[in-house]
Amino acid sequence: MLISLLRLTFALSWLTLYFMPKKAVKRYIPSATMSALLVMITVFIGSHYKSWKVKGGNKTRIYNILSVILGPFSVGTIWVLYFTFRKFWIYILANFVQNFIYAFPILTFLKKVGFIKYVRFTRIHHLYASMSYALIIYFFQLYLEKGTSSEITSFDKKIPKM
Repeated sequence: MLISLLRLTFALSWLTLYFMPKKAVKRYIPSATMSALLVMITVFIGSHYKSWKVKGGNKTRIYNILSVILGPFSVGTIWVLYFTFRKFWIYILANFVQNFIYAFPILTFLKKVGFIKYVRFTRIHHLYASMSYALIIYFFQLYLEKGTSSEITSFDKKIPKM
């Protein structure tokens, strides 16, 4: 039941992008891809070092992990960037709240149903890693848009012309 629900969230999360302008989706897809890549690297390294236990055989675990990373996680990255990009502190706050909710109530539920259990990786490690990724993603998006936006931000100040 839980596995089917996880895989269903993959499809449903992508359907939510129907409500976002097409230009915005295209604008933030590279950062969502970068975030998915960062998390996949972490998952593969963490799995090798047995930092957590995930329910099921190898094939099932891979499908489940990819369903979450390429589904709600990637789409969530697009939505957070859509609403908060160029508003750095709101972006950080939104990511912290989202990561805190995942690290504590959601992981507690997933542990209770036997889906995942952190062994050598704690919830605090999860928060540190997630917030580090959030910073990397934000600055990656800034890098991608350098020269394409005339907005003045605290990270991208214009030099006065003489």
